[in-house]
Amino acid sequence: MLRASDITKEYIEKSACGRRSVCRAVDGVSLEFEEDSIYSLVGESGSGKSTLSRILAYVERPTGGALALDGKPVAAYSRKELRQQRKSIQLVMQDGQSSLDPRQTVAQSLAEPMKNLLDLGKEERNARAHDLIRRVGLPDELLSRFPHELSGGQQKRVCIARAISVSPRLIIFDESLSGLDVTLRKQILDLLLELKAEIRCSYLLVTHDLDVALYLSQHILVMKEGKIVEKTANVKSHNDLRHEYSRALVKALLSKRHALI
Repeated sequence: MLRASDITKEYIEKSACGRRSVCRAVDGVSLEFEEDSIYSLVGESGSGKSTLSRILAYVERPTGGALALDGKPVAAYSRKELRQQRKSIQLVMQDGQSSLDPRQTVAQSLAEPMKNLLDLGKEERNARAHDLIRRVGLPDELLSRFPHELSGGQQKRVCIARAISVSPRLIIFDESLSGLDVTLRKQILDLLLELKAEIRCSYLLVTHDLDVALYLSQHILVMKEGKIVEKTANVKSHNDLRHEYSRALVKALLSKRHALI
């Protein structure tokens, strides 16, 4: 489905004294995402996970390397073709409230991608919005509310509903579960599993939480300093992670658990 080949992303940083330096946030990453699979991208803050997720979703362009969808380079798509392909890859960001237009009701937020990417009529969009809000476990009356009138968990669910509204093939969740308490996080994870069984798309969960990755994913990718240092398929437990850095993440997680006991 989606293939990333030798992706790099560099930024120019300017110091207080005016000197310029190059920061390589993503360094030669190659990945391939198959249909109907769940992947997790794990690493510490600053490892390049969010930058890579934005590149995979066509939100940012890489400095080097190439993306291909179904074998066709994304760079070869015309502007019109790329606009249509945006429905294939959807990105759910960390902050639910800032991801939603504060001037739009929930119904309007859900209708916008359907109007722009599916070209549905008003009645079809309205009917689909009602169906979507129910599928993510929210009552119909929330459709008339604005983002600031929703709880954090409700905002996350609306963002998920918005992402699935265009029937994507891959949804990227960029730290979308951070900031939620344990109970609410478990509810959202279970919701994602239920939705995946219905819509048959792939997920890429970007997270620093190994427990979340193990709960949801079939494949775990570990990222450090812009590089993918480990790719593990059919992960069952922490013991399946072998790279030195991956083991350090496991050790930190187990130490944190022990400290809470």
